[in-house]
Amino acid sequence: MFTVAAKSWLTLYFVAFYFVWGVFLPFWGVWLSGQGISAEDIGLLFSVGLVLRFVSSMGLLPLVSSGSSILRLLRVLSFLTLLAFAVLFYLQGYLWLSVITLTINFVIGPLVPLGDIIGTRLVNQIQLDYGRVRLWGSLSFIAGSSCIGWLIVEYGQPSILWLIVGASAVMWTVSLLKLTPQLDDGQTQEQGVKQSLLSLLKQRNVLLFLIVVGSIQGSHGAYYAFSSIYWKGIGISESNIAWLWAIAVAAEVLLMRFNKKLFTNWSIKQMILLGLCAGIARWWVISFTDNVYLLAVVQTFHAFTFAVTHLAAIRYISQQKNIDMVPYQTLYSGVALGLLMALFTYVSGIFYEQLQGQVFLIMSLLLIPVLWCLKIWKTA
Repeated sequence: MFTVAAKSWLTLYFVAFYFVWGVFLPFWGVWLSGQGISAEDIGLLFSVGLVLRFVSSMGLLPLVSSGSSILRLLRVLSFLTLLAFAVLFYLQGYLWLSVITLTINFVIGPLVPLGDIIGTRLVNQIQLDYGRVRLWGSLSFIAGSSCIGWLIVEYGQPSILWLIVGASAVMWTVSLLKLTPQLDDGQTQEQGVKQSLLSLLKQRNVLLFLIVVGSIQGSHGAYYAFSSIYWKGIGISESNIAWLWAIAVAAEVLLMRFNKKLFTNWSIKQMILLGLCAGIARWWVISFTDNVYLLAVVQTFHAFTFAVTHLAAIRYISQQKNIDMVPYQTLYSGVALGLLMALFTYVSGIFYEQLQGQVFLIMSLLLIPVLWCLKIWKTA
């Protein structure tokens, strides 16, 4: 087994994973639609899949404590992700497509927080600049979404599955590489993590934190599940759809690259307020326009709706005692990025057939009450 520097390993992992994510997230709904799955069923599969990401994150992440156990879980889940995608070459029909899509969501869910956990440990261990490593993942997301947009035009929707299987094979291969130096075990308390999750949820400020950041991130549910389908339905080409996704992530990359210069003097609440207001505006504009240029402009708001909100959440988590960082990360991944996004996605799936683009207006309206939650939330 080859050995690579820890920083290079994490960079390669982010590149491999987010290439898969860049194909799966924007275009899996398109692929399912091409297999005859209705928009309502796609919304249901996406929302149930998000619940399963919540279940897997909440169930599996507390089990890891040592550096070796983190890497072992990541390698197993990477292999299962590859296997689940690959069997779709042989298994067809609504039942199999549904079961395998849900399985994919279950096994892929913890792969994002596992990468973040490894990154957090390397920050302390080798003084890693996490932001600069993570932005390579965002660039890879752009590459994946742009590449599949071109392939669909040239070779049709079957290319989605072919590319995602190939990229998953690369991700699994990268996960097998050894790190140098090896991951430290850190200062987690394996026996106390599970018990602390419920106690944390009972704390008012923690609950408000999850509601606020979870609502902002969850409002992306309609965007992730239906934006490509909606834009294609109103006459926007697959290549332009891919570019719209790429523009959003490019804005995210630029913000992450310069976030220290831009937000060093901002408070956590100010950063989240920016993400919240940008979300209200972004989904409202998407709900009424089919102008590609206007959509391109508003897609740059992804830097605020996703990136700024995520950076603020990570900053908040990092301010907790080291012993509490694992359960905080677990709740953020499972509840905010999983359960609440599942709820928003389910709502969008129920109404998409009837409302089409107006479902994004619902996302915008659902964020307005969150302003009050943010007002009463105390960050310290």
